[in-house]
Amino acid sequence: MSLTKGDYILTKSEIVKRLEEIYSQIPEFECRHCHKCCGPIVWFKPEEILIRDFMKDNNLEYIVWSTRQFEDNSMLCPYIKNDRCVIYPVRPIVCRLQGTVLDMLCKHNVKNVMSKGELYKIKMEFEKLLEETEGKSVFYGTRKYGTKS
Repeated sequence: MSLTKGDYILTKSEIVKRLEEIYSQIPEFECRHCHKCCGPIVWFKPEEILIRDFMKDNNLEYIVWSTRQFEDNSMLCPYIKNDRCVIYPVRPIVCRLQGTVLDMLCKHNVKNVMSKGELYKIKMEFEKLLEETEGKSVFYGTRKYGTKS
């Protein structure tokens, strides 16, 4: 499914600005590229806009793997190339939260963990954006569902 301007209420620049504001609240930490958190991922409608544009601008292939393809690749995200995430600048919120929240800790990050209150604020802002883009139940991701091969 490709997105067109008619698919969302806010302008593209408003969506980008709101995502950047939300993402800026998530602490950064130096990733050691162990890839323990880099498996099949999902993202939401507003993030799809960023990801698709980035991929187009950087001549990257949009990848969706079957369960078998993930198994054949040690369950790593298909956007890991040469030990790096090729969509890192536009990685979805689930990737950004890895290692920064109590439920998704990283052994390499013990300093920049968010409080429950900080996470709740981000969650509420993100949910509001999803509502405003009619994207609360619209998901995208790296995994084909319903097929093994």
